[in-house]
Amino acid sequence: MSTAPGEQTAFTEFLTAHLPEVAKEMVTAVVRGVPDYEQLPAELLEQDLTRRSEENLRLFLRLVGERREPRAEDLDEMIEVAVRRAREGIPLDSVLAVYHRGALAAWNYMAAAARTPEQRDELIAAVPRLLGYLGAVIPGVAASYLRERQDLHWEQREVKRALAQALLQGKPAELLAQRFGIALGPYHVLALRTSGGVETAEGARPAMRVMHGEIDALSAHALTVLDRAGGWVLVPATEPAARLDAAITRIATTTGVLLIAGTSTAALVSEIPARAEEAGEIARLALGLGRPTGVYRMADLALQYQFARPGPARTWLLGLLAPLTGHPHLMEALRAYLTHDHNRVAAAESLVVHRNTLNYRLNRIATLTGYDPGASEHTPLFAAALTAFDLASAEL
Repeated sequence: MSTAPGEQTAFTEFLTAHLPEVAKEMVTAVVRGVPDYEQLPAELLEQDLTRRSEENLRLFLRLVGERREPRAEDLDEMIEVAVRRAREGIPLDSVLAVYHRGALAAWNYMAAAARTPEQRDELIAAVPRLLGYLGAVIPGVAASYLRERQDLHWEQREVKRALAQALLQGKPAELLAQRFGIALGPYHVLALRTSGGVETAEGARPAMRVMHGEIDALSAHALTVLDRAGGWVLVPATEPAARLDAAITRIATTTGVLLIAGTSTAALVSEIPARAEEAGEIARLALGLGRPTGVYRMADLALQYQFARPGPARTWLLGLLAPLTGHPHLMEALRAYLTHDHNRVAAAESLVVHRNTLNYRLNRIATLTGYDPGASEHTPLFAAALTAFDLASAEL
């Protein structure tokens, strides 16, 4: 039998009369079925959650009486709760499970109370109303929750960015860290560099999103200043070095970009600017020398790092090769000879020339420079000179 809008049925009359008991059943079901809510303070469960359940039921009854779906203004209270739960860190699946668990508990309570066929018919007839109600409420709550979490995530990321910038510049950062509950300590300082900027390869995931995701997964306490050219990352020194290497490799593999990370460890917060400069120089050297994706430390590029510094030694080494710069075939012969560990046969084969041709070119190098690459006391000089030459070329 149909009813006019606003007219109550036996179903709505019963639910109205037993609303506190039904709300209590809903809260019990939520606490038992949603672990995240079981951890909430007892006073919150007894007061807030029970009151919210009663308000939810009253809204449902009003909408049934008015024969309409919820409007945006009807959901204001639920949106407020969703935002609060987002700030409390309760997962979205738990927040949404509350509505399903609560609706099921209310339905079971009503079903147990239905005694006559007419009451059961009215209960079944209310199903579309209940589904329509949940279908409108749950998407609205989920959207509000996600917007709040995105805002919180952005806020947290900006705080970490500001803190990282202060530490990298040697500015006071303790008060900012304390304000947001971030503990400062020893850090691995990573300088990230790419060739040509972070441009995602076709078919790969967005590079910046991947970088942020991998760094967040590496450590929730990592601080970042990132842009499309790379940037800086401060990772707590408690993280094993192997995890840093693996994270950089995953970023490069997932995005399809060449990614170089220079790293140095700051034992004290005050050391971070100096270690950042060192890490940045290591990254620049590795990128300029054409090294593959990876994390590079001083131990990997100590010689190159030293030769990159202006000084008389670097000037002399570059001068040693100056007579050869107009003779590419001589430079190629010298590089092949050193690359193949002074093995003249292997070097000649790599150049696709006869061994006698290689010998002639090495002798010519000795004549032009005054130093013999075949002499044991001169070979290290040429190796160092090539390193200095490559670094100087990368700077151009």
